[in-house]
Amino acid sequence: MSDVSRRQILRTGAIGVAGLGATVLGANINSPPLGASTIPLSTTRDTNSTVAQTQDQPLRNAKPLGGQVALITGGARGIGRAVAARLAKEGANVVICDIADQISSVPYPMANPQNMAETVRFIETEGVRALSVQADVRSRQQMENVVKQTIDAFGKVDILVANAGVLTFGWLHELSDAEWDDVIAVNLSGVAKSMQAVIPHMRERRYGRIVVINSCNSRFGSAQSASYNASKWGVLGLVKCAAVEYAKEGITVNAINPTGVRTPMIINEATLTWADPDNPSPAAGQTHLNPECLTQ
Repeated sequence: MSDVSRRQILRTGAIGVAGLGATVLGANINSPPLGASTIPLSTTRDTNSTVAQTQDQPLRNAKPLGGQVALITGGARGIGRAVAARLAKEGANVVICDIADQISSVPYPMANPQNMAETVRFIETEGVRALSVQADVRSRQQMENVVKQTIDAFGKVDILVANAGVLTFGWLHELSDAEWDDVIAVNLSGVAKSMQAVIPHMRERRYGRIVVINSCNSRFGSAQSASYNASKWGVLGLVKCAAVEYAKEGITVNAINPTGVRTPMIINEATLTWADPDNPSPAAGQTHLNPECLTQ
């Protein structure tokens, strides 16, 4: 792939993270749940979670998602943070989970606990309740624990936004096992494990809205990103199967395929070098993204 083609991938059809939040809302997650239950005021704490609660907040309000509960993976920053803020603005109580730690094969700095705390503050400013849980989507047990903590705190899970993802670069024949396996484990298996953790609860309630933040890379091939593209193509198949399996139980499953969005996954030396080896600076990278995109 030419350098021009790589830059074009970042530029063409790019959407802002705030706009993405609106798109998520358009994916049929704002219809009222069947037999919706009242949200308890009780919350739980443990060493890996933080609970933020607005005192005397009405359990329901006039906003489109008032009283609903959304769980967002990879919610510490970037697209996950923007979606969390938008869902909170629409009235949902929001749970974010994130590994908030570095995966050694990932060539750029990943989110940290401070990023999670900042996202909680964004959510709280909308007058809704927030819960953050540090967890790794590669572990089904950890994701089941996130769902349990969410139900303990809020009584239910209405919405899952499976957003966690990582990116590595390299020619296929040169990729290490970790550079391949970690991307597949987070981007593909992590989405499946997040679904597996929440679907039993949604089936019991006969209601659920699952939205996967995938990638336009699920529609083409590009040099030196085989693990990423393979994971994103796989997610499309996963989403289509899950949508068919659970449609009759009141659960919808959709995928969104954004292009270049100005987040830390894009604005970093490794990604910018891939996009434009001759000029990998952040300033140059700005020219390859839609100016309406927001820095997160």
